[in-house]
Amino acid sequence: MTKSSNPHKKLNLLQVYRGIGALLVVMFHVNQMSTERLNQVTFFNLFQAGWSGVDYFFVLSGFIMVYVHRSAIGKKDQLKSFLVKRCVRIYPIYWIITLTVVFFFLLIPGFANAQDLSLDKIILSLLLIPQYGKPILDVGWTLVYEIYFYVLFSIAIWLKPKQSVPLLSAWLFVTLLHFSKVIQFPDAFFLLNTVFGNMNLEFVLGGLAAYIVLKYNNKITNYRWILFGIANLGYVILGLFVAWGNIEFDRIKTFAVLAAILIVAATSIDLKDSPRLPYLLIFLGDASYSIFLLHSPVISATTKIVQKANLGKYFDGFFAPAMVALFAVVVGCIFYSFIEKPLTVYLRKNIVEKMFLPKAQAS
Repeated sequence: MTKSSNPHKKLNLLQVYRGIGALLVVMFHVNQMSTERLNQVTFFNLFQAGWSGVDYFFVLSGFIMVYVHRSAIGKKDQLKSFLVKRCVRIYPIYWIITLTVVFFFLLIPGFANAQDLSLDKIILSLLLIPQYGKPILDVGWTLVYEIYFYVLFSIAIWLKPKQSVPLLSAWLFVTLLHFSKVIQFPDAFFLLNTVFGNMNLEFVLGGLAAYIVLKYNNKITNYRWILFGIANLGYVILGLFVAWGNIEFDRIKTFAVLAAILIVAATSIDLKDSPRLPYLLIFLGDASYSIFLLHSPVISATTKIVQKANLGKYFDGFFAPAMVALFAVVVGCIFYSFIEKPLTVYLRKNIVEKMFLPKAQAS
């Protein structure tokens, strides 16, 4: 596997699409909660396929793991560093938001389900351990898969390739059998449905996209804008079919594959053209994690308040949902600027860097 010509270059176009992915999920939940609670379809159902933003996140995660951490594969001494960095990135912000939601539920129990306040539910949710149903912070189900993927990648770091390749190949084979419905597990077997879940194939697609970029980027470069156009056009067409054709697609075969093509093309464009992109779009990408985690409780609380106050008749299909979506995004951006970013920088400097500095430097 050859190395990228500039492996440390920031891939801004990928970051912009991370922000777009977060916005799609926001709009999907605005439409979903407005329909369920206020009987109001928003934006002509245009964002019915907004859940596809999650598919982009998963494929991108698989891409980043291979693209950035490929040098750690087979090097057991780098496992601790990898896990600490990943945990620092995922858990602290997630804990803050989850515990805030729990506090809110305790303050106003009418907004919570009874099981959300049980101790075992809180512990499983905070640790992102697979469970029957979703974590307290509903979008946390995506992080359960994310953490599991880190475990899989840790196997590739901990073991030598001659050991990890057969093991991970066997896992992939069973996962593909599950995806093909050759074997199926009952819903109650939630652990097996996570271990061999279809969504894991999106991380695999991301890893494959990274391999293609690293090995064949010189060949891809000539077709980067064509691939970029195909991926974007494909997203729009599929989104319209879901929204207005009421057609269901297998997300792995459609949106995830398009996400992989988009990531390959966007990376090639970033490396070749270094396009100048608006700061606001890059900022939204940087803030996407906070937006993603916070938007659901913000939208949920807002629509419940409107519902309980009998203000649904004033909730139209355009202006009101746009304000709710904007509010959720702004809250996420503020949280990112004043909590996520400074906290992450602090933790990296005071935990990650100090933990892995050579002893001579640390002293």
